[in-house]
Amino acid sequence: MRKIFITTLILFFAGITFGQNDGAGNTGLSFLKLGIGARSIAMGEAFVSLADDGTAYIYNPARVNATENGNVTAMFNKTMMDMTTNFVGAKFRLNKFGIGIGLLKTTVSDIEVRNNPGAPIETFNSDNFSGGISLCYDIQNNFTAGITVKMLYEKIYIDEASGYGLDFGANYKINNVSFAVVLANVGSMNALLNSETKLPTSLRLGASYMYRKDNFSITGALDGFKVLDGGALHTHIGIEGGYKDFIFLRGGYQTGYENKSFSAGLGLKYKSLYVDYAFQPYSIGFGSGNSISLGYNF
Repeated sequence: MRKIFITTLILFFAGITFGQNDGAGNTGLSFLKLGIGARSIAMGEAFVSLADDGTAYIYNPARVNATENGNVTAMFNKTMMDMTTNFVGAKFRLNKFGIGIGLLKTTVSDIEVRNNPGAPIETFNSDNFSGGISLCYDIQNNFTAGITVKMLYEKIYIDEASGYGLDFGANYKINNVSFAVVLANVGSMNALLNSETKLPTSLRLGASYMYRKDNFSITGALDGFKVLDGGALHTHIGIEGGYKDFIFLRGGYQTGYENKSFSAGLGLKYKSLYVDYAFQPYSIGFGSGNSISLGYNF
């Protein structure tokens, strides 16, 4: 009975809760495919060539030293089916080297346990965690490469598993244009109950451009995203308009997902502090997602 119960839960969370992401039938740990950071989510997650804060741990280790300053970023996201996502990341530069760290946790809370139809006998949480370090090096003045090494953990009911993942990234920048490529989530997990969870190994390709004139700035980004095992190729598009490097309006669009496409948000920055907000509506009864990020540059 317990085996059937847990198997049903695994299929439920792989195929329903994260059904907007490809590869759900072939891979697990779908939280590794979620957008992180309110700025990124508002811009349709077209961020592989734009990440320049603590979220570089998530999107591209080769961008950890994209700026001279250090950064700390924290995000809270509340989305469909009582799922919460929390992230904190930091990065700093040491000459030609960049170092980043990140902690990511998702939780689906108050899942009811029933042996038979009727009142639940108890509730529990489903948890996923990723924590690790990113290393980046300036190979040339305009070309960087990086790697992220992360520890992974998942727990459903009383069953748990752990493992590791590797991300490999490269970034090339010329003037105001950046190009990037990342191969993410290469690794393995221990068995959860009776089966090993396969990581959602994915490929991201992206380009971005920033234009500034007087007090205004416009940034555009385009990403291609594909889960290699069973995933379709998705296009992520993002745009951001800024005024006096103080207020920013953002929009994004994603193709090929069953229950998401548009996103939007805004940001405020004052000296070294900034706050970002993102809103992402879902279709087919999944509600909407709200994300808030706080950051500090040092």
